[in-house]
Parts: sequence; C-alpha cells; structure tokens
Amino acid sequence: MTHTFSPHPGIRERHLQRQYKNPLFPLQQQNFSAQRLSGAHFMDNREQQDFVISFQNLVEDVANLKANEGSEKMLQLKSQLDQCYEQCCSLAGEHAAEKQAITQLVGMIINAIWQSASGDAEAEANLKEEELARTTHYQLLQFPLVVDLLIPESPITEKDLVPSLLSESEEALKAAFYLFDEQQQGSLCLQAVELLEQKLHEKQDLTEAWKRLELMQSLLQER
Repeated sequence: MTHTFSPHPGIRERHLQRQYKNPLFPLQQQNFSAQRLSGAHFMDNREQQDFVISFQNLVEDVANLKANEGSEKMLQLKSQLDQCYEQCCSLAGEHAAEKQAITQLVGMIINAIWQSASGDAEAEANLKEEELARTTHYQLLQFPLVVDLLIPESPITEKDLVPSLLSESEEALKAAFYLFDEQQQGSLCLQAVELLEQKLHEKQDLTEAWKRLELMQSLLQER
C-alpha cells in the first residue's frame, strides 16, 4: 500500500516515513498500516495544539518581566525558551515565525543579563560560553534526526537507532553521531556492521548505508 506523507511531518510521522520501504528496518516496519499513519497524525497534531498553549503562556511570562527582575528568573525563562525552540523544531508544519519569536525573546533576556553582568569578567565569560553553546545547539536542530533523538519521548527506539543513522545524509549523520559519547559510538559502529552483514543475503543495494558506516567509523577514530 502506498502512503501519502505530509510535506512537513511531526516526529512520529517522520519516523514512519523514515521506515517506509527502507530495507534497513524489519519488514513489518517497512510496510505499516494506514491506521498507524493516522495515529501518528493524531499524536503529532495534539502535540502541536499543546505547544500553542504553552508557548502563549511563556510569551506572557516574558512580557511580564520586571525591569529589575533577578537574573535567576531570567535564566529560568531563557531555559524554557530554549526548550520551546527544540520542541518547535519537532512539530508538524512550518514554524518559522515561532522560531524567530523565540530567538528574539532569548536575545532580549540575554541583553538584560549582559547589562547586569557588566564589569564582572567571570560572568561575562560564562555568558559568552553559554551563547556559543546555544548557537551550536540551534544549528544542530536544523537536522530532523537530531531533533527526533533529543525529544524526551523520541519515536526512535534503541533498535531503530542504527537503521535511522545509516539512512541519513552525511551532514545529518555527523550532527547526530556527536550526540553520543565515545563508548556509545563504538557500540553503534559494531551494531551497524552486524546489521549490514545480516542484510548481505537479501541482495539489496545498500551502497549508501555502507558509506555511512565508513563515516561513522572515521568519526569514531577522530575522537
């Protein structure tokens, strides 16, 4: 049965799309039912509705910040905004406006914190380090696989991890692979070798998957 996927799917539909007719996954996951797709749509849409409410409440909290608000409160809101940005990247549909709004709100809070930290060399150094980490994190969130792995209730189970990694583009694989420590990377490489060797008898064209394995191994050697 042919399935029609959304142009901008949420995390659950996206994982179904990742598995569809993908020989790296078990056969029952390659050929799923329309009911599973409908269920993914329902869950993704419900998550989107919940996000709208929580985002509106968060915007109100930021708008109600007092001029002399303590840095602890501002940092708490900034952390919530960062989590909100991550969640926004996981939603179905396009959310460029929401992402831009979150970025602007975070910028406002950061500027306020910078003003309060003026003259404190240690505080300014910490802020610079935090800004760099946030910028890097936002860049990683451009890759759907990274988003899908970071979401607390990720649809990518442990058994789906290696097939998912081997199915990605080189850039997405690099971004996702660095989410794991050296020991985890070594285990993922071993699992990938085992999976691809199991698939040899199926006479599938897995040339790209073998290339991704080579990339994983080279990234591990660079540690």
